Amino acid sequence: MNEATQPDWRQQCQLLGLDPLEVKKVSSRYDMYKDYTEKQTGEFLALERWYKWYRIEKLSEGHASRTPPADGCSVGPDSDGDAEPVISETAFLTLLKLFRN
Repeated sequence: MNEATQPDWRQQCQLLGLDPLEVKKVSSRYDMYKDYTEKQTGEFLALERWYKWYRIEKLSEGHASRTPPADGCSVGPDSDGDAEPVISETAFLTLLKLFRN
């Protein structure tokens, strides 16, 4: 990570109301995926393609909603099925790229 870009991506997180640790966590997950897959097959998805898959997976699990889960579970009889994402896919991907530069 280039330290010169650090304030920029952190500032963007702050403006969007997103914890910078979320960007770091997703970046780390991509690194784990990339390292594992590259060792197994020699190929891996580019960040943009991997993030699309990752985001769909997490949305299906209910992790990217504004509504906090009740009692630590994101799915239940009273779950808000219309909860909006915290930020858009495009905005998060932009932050992820800024962090990784």
